[in-house]
Amino acid sequence: MKPQNIRTIVTLSNFGYIAACIVLYLIALCILISSVYGIIADMTSGTYTVYKLLDEVGLIVFSMAVIDVGKYLMLEEVIRKGQSEKPPEETRKTLTKFAIIIATALSLEGLVLTIEVAKQDITKIGYPVMVLLSATLFIVAIGVYQMLNSRAERK
Repeated sequence: MKPQNIRTIVTLSNFGYIAACIVLYLIALCILISSVYGIIADMTSGTYTVYKLLDEVGLIVFSMAVIDVGKYLMLEEVIRKGQSEKPPEETRKTLTKFAIIIATALSLEGLVLTIEVAKQDITKIGYPVMVLLSATLFIVAIGVYQMLNSRAERK
């Protein structure tokens, strides 16, 4: 393939990544604005509860994860493309940060669901407990990944 064709394909690909990142940022911004609006609306209308607030916190954490995905795509696929590969420590740090955000959102959702279900019908507690267990296993898996990755670096 001609070098000119390759450059054209890479440029189009970069525009696609940039467009996707912009869309992700806009979606995250909409989620943030919606969450803040929901909190303000609940507080002014008198329907404020801690559970509604925790739902909004979960949405805010989720929007942070969406922003992080957009940032990662922009950095890795557009800005750093063609540069030398990142050191493993930096890759592990980025992946761990992203995974912790996801684990936090999952844990919050499990906690809110557990409290809501416990108040309404304790016989349906299985699903919320499974969400909490999966969040816990996810965090343990992150630790195992870090441990194995750091051992491999020392060798």
